[in-house]
Amino acid sequence: MKEIWSRNKEVMVMHWLISRTCHVFIILACLSTASVLAQSPPKVEVDVKEKVVKVGDPFEFVCRVARPIEYCGIKFGTTSIKIKENTKRDDLEYSGRGFQNGECGIKIYSVKENMHGNFTCTVGYPDLSLESVGLTQLTVAIPPTSIKLTTNKEEYKEGEQMVMTCSTSGARPAPTVTLFLDNNILNTSRKTSESVIFNRTASYKDNNKRLVCKATHQALSEDDVRSNEKILIVYFKPQPGEFIKTSLKEGEEGTISVDVFANPKPRFDWRINGVSPDNAAFKTVTDQEMNSDGSYRAKLLINKVTQDDLTKEFVLTATNIHGSETYRVEITFASLESEDGIGAGGIVGIIMAILITLGGVGLALFARSTGRWCFARE
Repeated sequence: MKEIWSRNKEVMVMHWLISRTCHVFIILACLSTASVLAQSPPKVEVDVKEKVVKVGDPFEFVCRVARPIEYCGIKFGTTSIKIKENTKRDDLEYSGRGFQNGECGIKIYSVKENMHGNFTCTVGYPDLSLESVGLTQLTVAIPPTSIKLTTNKEEYKEGEQMVMTCSTSGARPAPTVTLFLDNNILNTSRKTSESVIFNRTASYKDNNKRLVCKATHQALSEDDVRSNEKILIVYFKPQPGEFIKTSLKEGEEGTISVDVFANPKPRFDWRINGVSPDNAAFKTVTDQEMNSDGSYRAKLLINKVTQDDLTKEFVLTATNIHGSETYRVEITFASLESEDGIGAGGIVGIIMAILITLGGVGLALFARSTGRWCFARE
């Protein structure tokens, strides 16, 4: 029994020693943590965490702490400067409300490209052995050095997929890239992207239009826009047209004109009542150049318009390698007009107005001379 009691006593003593040891470690840990917290440097405040400027712009960087400081150091790139309150040079000076107010800063009159990167301030205190550090990221803006506009094909057929890409390089930060079709915006790049992509199904309306890519950047003036452009080429069959009515004058020379959208340029074939025009009475003319809207014009000249032409069927067929289309034309007679450009109806109206005016004047004279109506005496 004595041996058992002796062993239990030893175990109890060991437990007591371990417990006391743990308490000691906990107390020491707490004291250590409190010591570290007491030695933490004051927090530094800066105006902005990031700043973007152009080459040649001024830049001001100020660090602030909530107690007086003893010294102020500024570092950017490979340059380190000890700043004093009276520091003033040709290129920079001290910025702030003084060391007593806890402000350490620098004002650079003209930023250079190699100043891009972190600006760091280091401040020391008269009553502390610690230092505080703050920083700002300075971005020195550089415009894009190149702008490239590409398409997945040089030429398209109607219905094919078009992939249009505009990319830039050399800019800092990323520029704003916008893709236009003539004056219509197709797509604009996101803030951090140097390129923009747009997919589109080729339409005959896209043919001969300008695809333009423009890049704007804060390092450029509003008038200085970098751009690149190309003309889109889309091949398509002659497009359908509405029923055409042409007003001509009887007895005079007349011209029937039909504008056809097609690419490449179509071949034109006129038919009058199903047969080719009589060369003695008609003449076919086809403009060789494309119109400003991208169409081609086919003309049929009539030497002398007659009543018989009103009943004839004029049909134009336009054909290229992608297909063909027919266009039907109906002739009507223009209303007769005077040499002054006033129609018969207009002339009749003028005559009636004159007669009414004369009649009114005559009635007024009659009433006055006879003392009737409004001229009657009371």
